[in-house]
Amino acid sequence: MLESRAAGMIREYLRSQATNLERAERLGERAERLEKAGIPSESARNRAERARTEVMAGLAALRGRFVEAAGGREGARAFDRVVDLLCPTFKPLY
Repeated sequence: MLESRAAGMIREYLRSQATNLERAERLGERAERLEKAGIPSESARNRAERARTEVMAGLAALRGRFVEAAGGREGARAFDRVVDLLCPTFKPLY
């Protein structure tokens, strides 16, 4: 039950943040390509990290609201399991 509620919230967040998610992935891929080509770009890496941080901050805030509503540890575990399944790349560090 908790996991299905978490999944609904996370999917809605991912839909609403699709542009930011794509931007974070695109900028990360660009920074990696530049580094592999031997032309590392600190600005490209910084932009990618900022975009990724924005997505992760949103997920962390969503997690906080979910845990508060779901009542603690079990809610946190359920949320984390769903994040691992749906968007492991953007899993916030707690």
